[in-house]
Amino acid sequence: MKILSAEQQGILDNYTIENEPVSSTDLMERAARRCFRKIKESCSRDTVFSVFCGPGNNGGDGLVIARYLIENDYRVHCFVAQFTDNFSQDFKVNLERLQRMGQEIKFLKDTADLQAVTINSSVVIDAIFGTGLSRPAEGFVKNIIQFINENARYILSVDVPSGMYCEGIHESEDAIIQANETITFHAPKLNFFFPETGNYVGKLSVLDIGLLAEKDKDFEVKHIFLTKEYVRGLIKKRQRFSHKGTYGHAQLIAGSYGKMGACVLAVKAALRSGAGLVSALVPECGLEILQNSVPAAMVDVNDGKNYLSGKADVNVDRYYGVGTGMGTSAETAIFLKDIVEHVRNPLVIDADALNILAESPELLAELPENSILTPHPREFQRLVGKFKNSYERLEKQQEFSSKHKLIVVLKDAVTIISAPEGFCYFSDFGNPGMATGGAGDVLTGIITGLLAQGYTPENAAKIGVALHGMAGTRVVEVLTEEALIAEDIVDYLGRVRF
Repeated sequence: MKILSAEQQGILDNYTIENEPVSSTDLMERAARRCFRKIKESCSRDTVFSVFCGPGNNGGDGLVIARYLIENDYRVHCFVAQFTDNFSQDFKVNLERLQRMGQEIKFLKDTADLQAVTINSSVVIDAIFGTGLSRPAEGFVKNIIQFINENARYILSVDVPSGMYCEGIHESEDAIIQANETITFHAPKLNFFFPETGNYVGKLSVLDIGLLAEKDKDFEVKHIFLTKEYVRGLIKKRQRFSHKGTYGHAQLIAGSYGKMGACVLAVKAALRSGAGLVSALVPECGLEILQNSVPAAMVDVNDGKNYLSGKADVNVDRYYGVGTGMGTSAETAIFLKDIVEHVRNPLVIDADALNILAESPELLAELPENSILTPHPREFQRLVGKFKNSYERLEKQQEFSSKHKLIVVLKDAVTIISAPEGFCYFSDFGNPGMATGGAGDVLTGIITGLLAQGYTPENAAKIGVALHGMAGTRVVEVLTEEALIAEDIVDYLGRVRF
């Protein structure tokens, strides 16, 4: 799914209006009706709603939603933040419709009007500002946003949390609705995916409102939102007449004294990903641990006793995941350099191997093309240097992938996968419970196992990130986010259904 700019979204809306054809009022009706249906799924009949509308088309959406709620016997309080008398035409049409129903609508014209507003026992529907906002909320409307944030027990934003731009940098003092849930139309907005603004979005739903897809194809964008349907289309179907050799050999080069658990997690994950054969190359101290913990895997012992050292005997038919728990000793750094010089298949590089690369950046030029690096933000910063904000970080990520012909899986609440051609894929699978030690080791194992099965590096990264996040989501259907640990993600990989 393409991530469109506010300008592109407007062009698509207008194209649909002109070519379906459909009136702008009817398109608003369609969008709001589908939004109402989504709201109705999770709200019981005794829910009380407070709908806050601005005077533009986003406010018009809010008025239509309010009308549907009233027609379905919900209790609704309507408020209009009248920071201008210049109402949009579609807003005026739907305001008149609501007034003809006899619904009381309170117009808020200054901060003092908020003294008579009580919202702490209702679900607030935020429809003050939409996608056209390009400057911070000011004056009394800023006070309305702050009032809602401070007093509402649950906030649902329509299309975008009011006060947030679709794209562009916000200052820390900007007033933005702190939504518990955001229902957006057609496509997500770029600012939904960055830590500076993403926490305002809450649970995200993207609704198809029937905009004409042929125009969507005209937009050349570099930012793609990964959906379950998209990833499903990448997955290969297994043939009945196949054997373990059909699905490749993945080998994890990992572990050191005291950190063998990272290797165990990665090896188990590679097995669960579907690789036909999985082995581990570990220092001597890891042999017994691996044999006891993962009997389905084979174990090769390195020259080192407590950490990997010496030379690696690489096999051209295997796909390697390198770095989990292996440490950064001088001997291990030399060992990694030997691997990089001799391996021809794309590598999966994580954790300590990334830190060694950061200390020896000349090795980047030696990596096989389309190798996959899986840093978290701090590891990425060590590779590329400091960045001021998420937009600068994204730019550095795209430049890094293009310059070195590598795939970068930048792990965060929203994981961003960058490809050498400049495309970035945003994954919102997963949950905060996955912010736990070892979760990244599991991802390394999954992606390595997918590479071994013959997936292209780019598709292995996309599928791996989605599978990892969806398994974590299955875990919290049973456990709490706080209780989730990395082993749970491995255990639930087999329960993911695309």
